[in-house]
Amino acid sequence: MTQKDQIKHLARQAGYQACGITGVDPFGDYLAALDRLAERFPDSAALYGRMTRRATPRALNPWAKSIIVCIRHYGKYALPTGLDTHIGRNYLCDRRIPGCPDNTLPKRMKEGLVAMGLRVRTGGVPSREAAERAGVARVGRNGFAFSEGCGSWINIEAWMIDAQLEPDTPAEPAPCPPGCHACLDACRTGALTDPYVMDMKRCIAYLTYEAPLPVDPELWSKMGPWIYGCDDCQNVCPLNHGTWDALEPAPWLESAAAKLTPASLAAMDQETYSNVVYPLFGYIPPDDLARWQANARRALADRTGSRSPR
Repeated sequence: MTQKDQIKHLARQAGYQACGITGVDPFGDYLAALDRLAERFPDSAALYGRMTRRATPRALNPWAKSIIVCIRHYGKYALPTGLDTHIGRNYLCDRRIPGCPDNTLPKRMKEGLVAMGLRVRTGGVPSREAAERAGVARVGRNGFAFSEGCGSWINIEAWMIDAQLEPDTPAEPAPCPPGCHACLDACRTGALTDPYVMDMKRCIAYLTYEAPLPVDPELWSKMGPWIYGCDDCQNVCPLNHGTWDALEPAPWLESAAAKLTPASLAAMDQETYSNVVYPLFGYIPPDDLARWQANARRALADRTGSRSPR
């Protein structure tokens, strides 16, 4: 096998759904898009600004010659009933959760690359754009990347290496149905303003876990049942129909499911949060219980029909 073939074989062996190769040329379109978004949504400019460094992969890694892009499909897990109505599926299936079988995917991939004698740097590139350029994903109107047979229920992981490999053919944009605007209609806060255009500071996912508190009352009243993350624009997307195959168990969630309901989270004490919830979301502040409680209480109120219409 060629070195490129060996890398793709390694990705399959590690457990990735797909693997593509692209070059390390600057992502000029990505940088231009960030500039346009920052100009259009000045309140979100700082959020876009912190992403610009990814546009020039070799700026901090002048030795890099190729980018490897892999697709992890998480739409294969049987989630406990009801959890995905208020917590985003991506977060429930996060491979960083110690009990998730995919936890060591990137570690296995990097170790395999190093064993091949390659210098490796994990990440450092715009993931969706790199996946498009490597031919393993296509971006839809809702801004999510879609991969063949997986829909948008994927994570994109990338590595820069010091070997010059033949790039794969870039992918075309996702084949969204003509005239479809289901994702825009489903966006409760109006964050998805136009096809491919997202105002990050209005995105429910951002509002549930990162936005400064208190959240703007106008947005707070529109966040619906979501406590952590949001899947509205993915749930309604025709490209996602039939792409979630709940074939594998999710044991890391089963024992915690009863504690992840809106009612339980709204009344949760610090000890339970620290021992049950935080280990599943260990990348967030350990003292963030008050945010979870507030989100859960809002979600419970939404069930009574008190949410303001968009």
